[in-house]
Amino acid sequence: MQVEVTFLTRRGADAVMRKSQTVTAEAIRFGRGTDNEVQFPDIRVALRAAVLAPREAGLVIERAGDEMLRVNGEGVASATVHPGDKINIGPYEVVIVEAPAGFDAALTVELAQPLGDALERLLSQSHIGLGSAGWTKRSLAWTLFSLCVLFALIVPLAVYPFGTVVHSSRSVPNFASIDLVNMSWNAGSIGNPHRFFAQNCATCHRAAFSSVPDSACLSCHSDVGNHVQASADLGPSGPKLQSMRCAQCHEEHRGVHSLVIQAQALCVDCHEQLNETAPKAGTADVTGFPAGHPQFRATLVVDAAKPTFTRQALGTKPPPEDHSGLVFSHEAHLIKTGLPTPNGHKVMVCADCHIPEPSGQGFLPITFEGQCHSCHDLKFDADLPWREVPHGDAAAVKIAVDDFYAHIALQGGVQDAAAPAFVRRPVGSPEQPTEAESKDALAWAAGRAANAMAIIWDDKRGCAYCHVTEHANGNFTVAPVLMRARFLPEARFDHSKHAAQQCTDCHDAPHSEKSSDVMIPGIESCIACHGSERADLKTQSTCTSCHLFHRQEFGPMKTANAGQ
Repeated sequence: MQVEVTFLTRRGADAVMRKSQTVTAEAIRFGRGTDNEVQFPDIRVALRAAVLAPREAGLVIERAGDEMLRVNGEGVASATVHPGDKINIGPYEVVIVEAPAGFDAALTVELAQPLGDALERLLSQSHIGLGSAGWTKRSLAWTLFSLCVLFALIVPLAVYPFGTVVHSSRSVPNFASIDLVNMSWNAGSIGNPHRFFAQNCATCHRAAFSSVPDSACLSCHSDVGNHVQASADLGPSGPKLQSMRCAQCHEEHRGVHSLVIQAQALCVDCHEQLNETAPKAGTADVTGFPAGHPQFRATLVVDAAKPTFTRQALGTKPPPEDHSGLVFSHEAHLIKTGLPTPNGHKVMVCADCHIPEPSGQGFLPITFEGQCHSCHDLKFDADLPWREVPHGDAAAVKIAVDDFYAHIALQGGVQDAAAPAFVRRPVGSPEQPTEAESKDALAWAAGRAANAMAIIWDDKRGCAYCHVTEHANGNFTVAPVLMRARFLPEARFDHSKHAAQQCTDCHDAPHSEKSSDVMIPGIESCIACHGSERADLKTQSTCTSCHLFHRQEFGPMKTANAGQ
């Protein structure tokens, strides 16, 4: 359908300006929305008001919204229109006129009721403004100020001594009507940990209009851990740390939000210049995260016997090494085709040895009985498969083997054709050995013990298969074993929150051939998913996401300044 639309604008009594345009569409839509073929910009018109479309009976106008549609002065939902008919849509008047040649229809549009006229009528019937109500700005301001002072300051101060006081932090007082006034003077919602004494401000605020002293916090939290070791040399930063108030990091009246202020700036304020303010602390400067954070430093074993440790940055060349005293290859245990075990063929996975703690944050310590014994038994004699040597003490192993063979030699019943007759006699025979028989039996036992110890000390079949060992001057020793459960003790990491990740996404165990390999991921692995505290497309992270401020192992936090 092709329609000629002419917009009329009156200038004075007789002057009329005309502006025509051609609209081609299956139906002509009227309304304030810009997607209408005929747009009415007046705010009094709905976004979609009416639709004009050809039907079998002719042109039909239909209401599209909730606003009234009038045709020749009568309200209708739809109507067939002809040249000369007047349609009122809000303040606009649409007149159907004779269509020129080449057009299916024609109409004129005029704003019959300008907004100015309607607004003037509305204002003349309304009372708007302070003046019409008998007020001035100054008088109303002073009145409201006086009411605020009266009900928010004077009345609460007057009734506070008569309110309920909590005498025990374990009890909640009975609610009284006077508490309505006390509770109305509220600085904000109390956090869940402190909500049970929310009605007694004096529990924390020891005096009116005063900040909370540290002594109030320490009355309940006396065992909170320090931030650093008491012997640490912090230089000028030491007094600054000691003078910090609890309320600088823990803010109340935040409702459901944590009491701990987790803003990165709170930590960076001290840690960005530690090389200057505390050069002997051994802590690197941190100016932010991820940019401005140094590479992670793992705590590694230098000597398991003493023991001594060192902190080394990850990702260096040569790579850092951890000397746990074991000989172990992750690569050899994670063969995709599996391994032969005493219990059959098995394809090993990380979870076979690394068992999560009940909390899921870390893993239980690796032990021989817990993880190794099921595949690595301690048998030393194929003829006596039920006997194993004790694990963990090289000296005890030699004594146990000697005693074992001496016992069975004197007991008898050995099925070894090369053994002396006395050793092969039936078990429990009452005859006493002669001196020569005892000597032969013990010689046989010593020989079998020596053969067994050769297997136990063997590099491929014995202790040296898994342990660092020394064999000099006839003495065999096994190096002490010290395995780290946490390589980044200065940080905290919750494995349970990363359960969707595969172990190998962060730990390259399938390519680790030595037990000294440190498979802890560096910072570059973490920042692939973690961003700053205002990150948009990554997990928002702050200093407290990975680091604890209070460390119980460093003793109490507050001492000299506890009363501040």
